[in-house]
Amino acid sequence: MMDYEKSLQSTGTLQRVVKLNTLSSNNPGLVDGIMYGIVIGKVELRIFEGSDRHQRSVLNFTFRDSIKDFINVAYWLPPKDLMIISSKFTIGDVVALHYPTVKPKLDDKANNYTPWTPLSFELSLNEKSYMEKVEGPKAKQYELLASVPCRAGHDYYTLTQVVTHGEQLIKKTNGINVLAGVQQIGTLKTIRTRRQRETDYDNEEKQLLEILLFDGETSGVWLTFWDSEQIKFAQRWIPEEHIIFCISVRVRYDEYKKVYGLTATRNSLFTVNPDTNESVQLYESMRSIPIDDLLNVAVDGGFNTLQAVIVTIKELKQYILNGDGNDTFIVQCFLSHFDLDGPLNQVITKKCIFCNRSIRDNNGIIECTEAECRMKLLEQTSDDNLTTKDGFNLNVHLTDHTGTITNVKLGDDIARKMLKCSVDEFILMSDEEKTKLKWTYLLEKIRFGIQIKNSTNYTKPIIRIACLFPREYLPSSINDDE
Repeated sequence: MMDYEKSLQSTGTLQRVVKLNTLSSNNPGLVDGIMYGIVIGKVELRIFEGSDRHQRSVLNFTFRDSIKDFINVAYWLPPKDLMIISSKFTIGDVVALHYPTVKPKLDDKANNYTPWTPLSFELSLNEKSYMEKVEGPKAKQYELLASVPCRAGHDYYTLTQVVTHGEQLIKKTNGINVLAGVQQIGTLKTIRTRRQRETDYDNEEKQLLEILLFDGETSGVWLTFWDSEQIKFAQRWIPEEHIIFCISVRVRYDEYKKVYGLTATRNSLFTVNPDTNESVQLYESMRSIPIDDLLNVAVDGGFNTLQAVIVTIKELKQYILNGDGNDTFIVQCFLSHFDLDGPLNQVITKKCIFCNRSIRDNNGIIECTEAECRMKLLEQTSDDNLTTKDGFNLNVHLTDHTGTITNVKLGDDIARKMLKCSVDEFILMSDEEKTKLKWTYLLEKIRFGIQIKNSTNYTKPIIRIACLFPREYLPSSINDDE
């Protein structure tokens, strides 16, 4: 690769290298030289009709040449020319900008569509400018900037806060920052959007990509991409290996999944494996805990955090008594009865391997009475012919300053995540170990998601713990001004 710093212009003069920190909005105009840096953000080009009825297009990307300095660049060219240029570089590439123009940053709505930058100006490229991708030794010093986040390492929300406080965070129109690991990369989907124009509706095909995020406490939060350039970048991420610092992503409520998630916008930036203490700690935390054992705030698909009513124990009892239709609640309380060291049959139950329902002893026969499950049993070809499995099934008491509610069911999924052990491991524990485990939670303040289920098999509604919130998120609200 040629050395740009010593390259000659057509006039035969040396080309001057210019850094961002030498420029100022007080001196707008053409930069007489070349600028090196890494592309840390890029979105797909936009095409529109100019005032002369000719099509124009603009390509926006974010350019960085030092730890402190990064800037938005707008490249203006006819669509055909700009498409060719855009195809030659992507996020993470080192580029050289020849003869950009310095323009003061406009303090208007236009800035809502580009990432935040610390400088008071932006760069513009046109027919008189050009850019090239840089490779080799010259690019190495700028590639190191790819791991430097554009915000302070501690300036982020956790996934648990996104899920539990989504209704408040969705109001942050400038988005929020999130630090999380890549759990899974979804398949690229093509959907048809229906947007209203002045006189009719258009049917535009758009691609979307969903990335599943997780961290040391929570799994299963979706980050959605709609921009083709951001999608290309996200598809290069490696599940369970890459930590992502997401800057200015919007919190959204997914009507289909009935959960809060995240969406990337044109002003979002992403740093892969950021060089921060917080990132290192998160990586170590995630590597030490299997994904299946992570606390998923939305453990039960039937628990809807958005619809859940935050109540006291007294209010919960009244809701149940009135039977007014609400079936999901959030209660901040403590366990006042948690009989882990009692008789084993009050902690462990037999469950059908097919339908997962608890099975009662029916005249010495312990197998599911459901016709469908019995048919599946007959179809088994294994010599084992297993019909049941062991699962946690506890009745606990919840107490707060307003009272106590008894016989609340703590099922298998929540119990395993809470106790951090399997049923087999629990059975092998000594009574002393079980008592110690019990007192880890007994009389400790916890936030539970409660679900009320009515059943024709029972005269009273079933009260069950459907969701367990991490202890660090006991506060019921977040200050919107943070």
